[in-house]
Amino acid sequence: MNRSTDSRISQVGALAARQLDDYDSHQPGMLFAKGLVLDVQQGYELQNAVAELRYQRGERLIGYKVGCTSSAIQEQLKISHRVRGLLFDTEQHESGAVLSQQSFSNLAIEGELAIELSREPKEEDFTGHLLPGCISRIFPVIELHHHVMRGQQASAGELIANNAIHAGFVSGGGGLSSNCFLESMFDEARVEIFRDNQLLGQCEGQLMLETIHSSLKWLWLELLQRDDRLRAGQVILTGSIPNLFPVIGACCLRVESIPFGDVATEVKDRIQAK
Repeated sequence: MNRSTDSRISQVGALAARQLDDYDSHQPGMLFAKGLVLDVQQGYELQNAVAELRYQRGERLIGYKVGCTSSAIQEQLKISHRVRGLLFDTEQHESGAVLSQQSFSNLAIEGELAIELSREPKEEDFTGHLLPGCISRIFPVIELHHHVMRGQQASAGELIANNAIHAGFVSGGGGLSSNCFLESMFDEARVEIFRDNQLLGQCEGQLMLETIHSSLKWLWLELLQRDDRLRAGQVILTGSIPNLFPVIGACCLRVESIPFGDVATEVKDRIQAK
């Protein structure tokens, strides 16, 4: 290992420590407010370095998110391609959880479908346009985001380095298991996102199947290129089709999905310490 490589690793390590400190303080990405600019590869390098620090303190990787899957989200975030982020056990909440607005920087949500894997995907899982056979369960989630981009210009590098602005997710219980999967079930499928009783957005039909199929295939290939792999039991957030919705003030959030079930959470301005 030469001196330039040593220096680069040392620099990434220092950036990762600062990045994680800011994240823990609910002020993610402050490095970008101070002028840091990264390309896509550098963004993933910093994302991985932060993840290593989280593993070292006991956090566990439980899966991945695929972001920027729809044209609506890409236009909203000024990104032209998919990105991936990491899911940690410390940021998974069960339906009905009460969350504090103070735990997030400019909280925003997406309502989407997630999948759980029964095994590592294979090439034959992606022949045709059917639901990949490596999926054991489909269930709705409310994905939580720190909706901040601090650089002078929005960039994929910043988005990726901030773990694709992921801040956790609320998981619907149960969902639909593989023994209930039917080829036609997406014909009548629908996802609706509510803030209190106001409908924020919705999607329906075969587009949701296409999103699951294309997101999982993209992630599988992306990880293979980096000598990594997907594993049985991992959760994949497959990406939102409607917009990213800001959450201002106390409210109840709910995602209703047919036939995959519902998920809900309450957001309060602050939660009293017990």
